[in-house]
Amino acid sequence: MKTFSIIITGIVQGVGFRPFIYNLARKSGINGEVSNTTEGVYIKANFSTLDYLMDFLKKIRMKKPRSSIIENIEYHEVTYSYYEDFQIKASKKSKERFQLISPDIATCRQCQADISNKKDPRRYNYPFTNCTNCGPRFTIIKSLPYDRPNTTMSEFNMCKDCLREYNDSYDRRFHAQPNACRNCGPKLLLVDSKGLIVDKENPLKAACNEIRKGKIIGIKSLGGFQIACDALSTLAIDVLRERKKRPFKPFALMFKDIDIVKEYFFLSEIEKNILLSPASPIVLLKKKKILKEEIPELSKSISFDNKFEGIMLPYTPLHHLLLSINKTPLVMTSGNLSEEPITSDNETAIQKLNHICDYFLIHDRPIYSKYDDSLVVAANNEIMVLRRARGYAPYPVKLKEDADKKTIISLGAQEKNTFCILKNKYAILSQHLGDMDKLESNVFFKDTLGIYNNLFNIKNYDIICVDKHPNYFSSRYGKEILEKENKKSKVICIQHHKAHAASVIAENHLLGKKIAAFSWDGTGYGDDGKIWGSEIFFINEKMLFKRVGHLTEKILPGGEVSINRPYRMALTYIYNSWNETNKTPEIFEHYLREKFPHFNFIKEEELKIILFQINNNFNSIITTSMGRFFDAVSSILDIKHFSSYEGEAAVCLEMYIARNSSHSYQVDTLIQFDNKTGEALIDDMKFFSLIVKDFISGKKSSFIALKFHNTLANIILEISKWMRYFYKTEIITLSGGVFQNIFLIEKVFRLLTINGFKTFTNLQVPVNDGGISLGQAFIALNKIK
Repeated sequence: MKTFSIIITGIVQGVGFRPFIYNLARKSGINGEVSNTTEGVYIKANFSTLDYLMDFLKKIRMKKPRSSIIENIEYHEVTYSYYEDFQIKASKKSKERFQLISPDIATCRQCQADISNKKDPRRYNYPFTNCTNCGPRFTIIKSLPYDRPNTTMSEFNMCKDCLREYNDSYDRRFHAQPNACRNCGPKLLLVDSKGLIVDKENPLKAACNEIRKGKIIGIKSLGGFQIACDALSTLAIDVLRERKKRPFKPFALMFKDIDIVKEYFFLSEIEKNILLSPASPIVLLKKKKILKEEIPELSKSISFDNKFEGIMLPYTPLHHLLLSINKTPLVMTSGNLSEEPITSDNETAIQKLNHICDYFLIHDRPIYSKYDDSLVVAANNEIMVLRRARGYAPYPVKLKEDADKKTIISLGAQEKNTFCILKNKYAILSQHLGDMDKLESNVFFKDTLGIYNNLFNIKNYDIICVDKHPNYFSSRYGKEILEKENKKSKVICIQHHKAHAASVIAENHLLGKKIAAFSWDGTGYGDDGKIWGSEIFFINEKMLFKRVGHLTEKILPGGEVSINRPYRMALTYIYNSWNETNKTPEIFEHYLREKFPHFNFIKEEELKIILFQINNNFNSIITTSMGRFFDAVSSILDIKHFSSYEGEAAVCLEMYIARNSSHSYQVDTLIQFDNKTGEALIDDMKFFSLIVKDFISGKKSSFIALKFHNTLANIILEISKWMRYFYKTEIITLSGGVFQNIFLIEKVFRLLTINGFKTFTNLQVPVNDGGISLGQAFIALNKIK
């Protein structure tokens, strides 16, 4: 008999791994011990032969808990120890602690059955039921190892029945750290907008009664507050929009079960599976016409003319109970003020959201880490993560390259911010932190960074990566704060669109290959100090970037003010593409009013200011932004002139496409190839003039929108063909917020695949700015190699 120590790393804490090992060992007749450490799960046990050990390790891999992920198993023979049986031992702290942590897990089917079982008075209708297979994880962990004293459940002492389950190796709540029941666990209350108790006996039923009356309810969920109302009530939703100052941005919906979802939306197998997965994200689904009279229509105010809606299923017992009582679908949106982080504690929620919510469903289990809901979409038979938060973070992106004992921190972008800690072969991205324009978001960023540093044992950073934009909060924080705190660290500034491309390379393991990269978005500080956004790069085997293409340079009149006013960008395009030699303001105004009467809302004074800015670059910036091109086209087609949220004009333009066909503008006149310099420039002014010609001739905006998208897809194809000839590459990457456009990315993938290209985009991390931090860290990693 020999004794071996075994260390298992990965997502192996908070997923029932120790109880699994305990039961597997006892069934296999193995004596020893298992414990959590700050590195993973540690096993020390006796084996008669090496083959017997190998068989045990094979069973571990094959039968592991569903929500666990094994990254590595190491074993070593150690000095012999005598064991009479197999036991779970107290957790241990090791010197070198670095342990991956489980995201929160949606309620399992067994726990769903428990809360519906009238014969179980402890858990019947109890909204905080959980077990080793489901429930809160990262949102309640304060420190490692993952034991109850190190979570926010430490203040709830288990009753004798819960303690019996916790210590029973044959119970599925064996060592379930958040284990609780109505006798000893968190309690639910319904309070009014002033925080006064309305109902503590049956708060869920009382809340549902108020929802049916058209009231708006704040709900303390897993990672923070959500705001709910009846999805069938246009009046309630319109009131919510007015109170939340959210006039047009679509709301997410929560449905009771998958069968009801099918009545309202097209649902593929991959979409069904991700809805039912332990991550349980919001999934963008395409609407369909309701055919059954008994199925009530959802309010049009949820998403207006958008062809998609964000759908999720209940992922906590509280949600399951709420939907089982309420019956109808609920609007379920983030509990926050516009552009601020999600609210997570009762007092702050009542203080900040009392002008939005009529009532609050609150409880007394503290949330340690704030987490919003994740958002995904199916495209090209893959799941693309658009917002990475609950259910996904902090699970890492695993890289082929190793940081060689260096620790890299990258601080992301200004919008849709995430940060990324790169250690060993793991890129650990934070949850979605939002836009960094407000003080509350800055505080959330700093607090979350502190939590990650503590949980992942980060003492200092060797490299700090920031965006090149000097005014981003994340860039200033890296240079002014972190560099001073980490005196031996090196700060690296990384260009925004290169980071986009690098994020695709990192998660798809493309390092060492020649790549043609398209990084298209709204805004990014360029190497030349101008605002880029339509970048085409050639990236060689050593990951050196060459900018080979983009749109023509043009004025963004008034700078950032034009981002929310697409008509201003449309005026830039109309003016620059206008075939007139004598471009006086008076003649241009006459031309504009005559040919484009839908711009008559622009006052004469503002028009003169915009024209002055275009001609003199006054208080303006130069841009090659693809996002602003979408804005201009959306406005010229009289689809959207004002944006109430980021990308609204582009989203509306995509939604305006009436049907799918191959109609396109001729692209060979829209690209200027230079075989001497290896550049391919897109003439978007000529492109825009073709759109204007179609519009003036009376062609429908829906048809022009289709041609616009198809032409962009064909431009990508033609440039890719040229880069295959000139740069000898068949690998294409697509990144940046423009490629959230499902019509465009599916069209591009289809064209490139037919023509023999290998095409990649972001799947594990957002294709938008939420993935920037991964690209920043990966570029830094390759600079030190």
